[in-house]
Amino acid sequence: MANGHGMLLADAARALAGAGLLDGILQGGPGGLAPVAQADPGASFAGAALDSRSLAPGQLFVALRGENVDGRQYAPAVAAAGHWVLTRAWDGEGPDPLAGAPAPGTAGVVLSRDPDAALAALASAHRARLAAIRVLGVTGTNGKTTTKDFLRAALSGAGPVAATTGNLNNRLGVPLTLLGLGDDLAYAVVEMGASAVGDIARLAALARPHVGIITNASPAHLAEFGSLDGIIQGKGEMLDALPADGTAVLNADSPGFDRWLARARCRVVTVGKGGGDHRWTWRAGGPDEPSELVLDGQAWAVPLPGEHNGANLAAAILAARAAGAGDEAIARGLSGFRGSPHRAVLLRIGGRTVLDDAYNANPGSMAAAARALVALPGGGRTVAVLGKMAELGPEAEEIHRQVGRRVREAGVETLVAVGENARGLREGFDAAGGVGHYCASVEEAAVLLAGITAPGDRLLVKGSRSAGMERLLGLLEASCG
Repeated sequence: MANGHGMLLADAARALAGAGLLDGILQGGPGGLAPVAQADPGASFAGAALDSRSLAPGQLFVALRGENVDGRQYAPAVAAAGHWVLTRAWDGEGPDPLAGAPAPGTAGVVLSRDPDAALAALASAHRARLAAIRVLGVTGTNGKTTTKDFLRAALSGAGPVAATTGNLNNRLGVPLTLLGLGDDLAYAVVEMGASAVGDIARLAALARPHVGIITNASPAHLAEFGSLDGIIQGKGEMLDALPADGTAVLNADSPGFDRWLARARCRVVTVGKGGGDHRWTWRAGGPDEPSELVLDGQAWAVPLPGEHNGANLAAAILAARAAGAGDEAIARGLSGFRGSPHRAVLLRIGGRTVLDDAYNANPGSMAAAARALVALPGGGRTVAVLGKMAELGPEAEEIHRQVGRRVREAGVETLVAVGENARGLREGFDAAGGVGHYCASVEEAAVLLAGITAPGDRLLVKGSRSAGMERLLGLLEASCG
């Protein structure tokens, strides 16, 4: 991400003081960190990070207290290395251990009783400085990251663009993303994830997008959302943040579309395979050619497998147009597309084609990935290697059985369920006439797959983040490669 000119500490302090979140500033000097009325006028930071080990030069270290690690314990060393630190005001007994800690005059500590809220306030203040940047927001149950990646590539042909990296799409990640934006950008693409109603409202209020995409709504995070109705409500919060002169890109094929359409207070662009103002179709690619999206009669190469990625690309193209990019620039940008790791990436391992979609999973994305596996070119067997889907609430076991049935109905020939909580996938798959296997671990699965698959077969690897299915890839390379 571009850091531009960063943010002055004086501006940051004013923003925090205005929000009632500033408890003091310590600045380095000959006697170490000491309280000051205000930071040196030239002091600044550029971007922020939560991990002291990954700090780039000039970045702010946000030292939060986690379940296993308290970032404040690393604050003295980070300040001594010349960084500014945001952490909580001292709430222990005795003197603050940071006071007097060695630090150069270019470094210091901003103290707040609520560092989480302070991080959001800093991000909001920095976003207000970047009025010239066109911000695009992406949310939805499935396809957020891939749509974000398509959109980042599409806009790169029209001007400098930054986008969310990794999994920085939550209450901490979005502020970090915003603080990393430089004033030399033309566009910024901000992915927003949610686990409950209200999450998108908070994130979109920080990002203040001009263009917003809702990819779809389907059952996920049911433990918090409670129902599909709650998911539709939560994803629709993106629409409340769009300005009157903004644009919403909505999936006409998704549950909740009519509610989103009625909720929008700005221009709406609708897209779908079966409905919407902009219609699309998809054709699977061959051994040496990509899949093809036809949007309003115009053909576009889809650099990732699966019909669902045709839908993601269609939404990204329409959003890029809404942000002012022309089709020639969009095509130029997409020609250099690079996807995120473990997101519908095709690999060759021991002569097998492996669809690595291991980053995350929910019922809708699991079924879509199964269809993508079956559509891959090649004559070998199709084998889905699936881990658990998390955060599904009390119906999780039955939902896993339903998804197992859907995977079989997609045409997958063999299923390998991995991990105790994935047993329902095999049960549903077998009940639908398939041949399923169960493995307690990815290590056990790798051994099994070496015996039951052969060169020419097509494999899908997928599961929720907590399942760690990406670990299987290296094991497959060792056992099959």
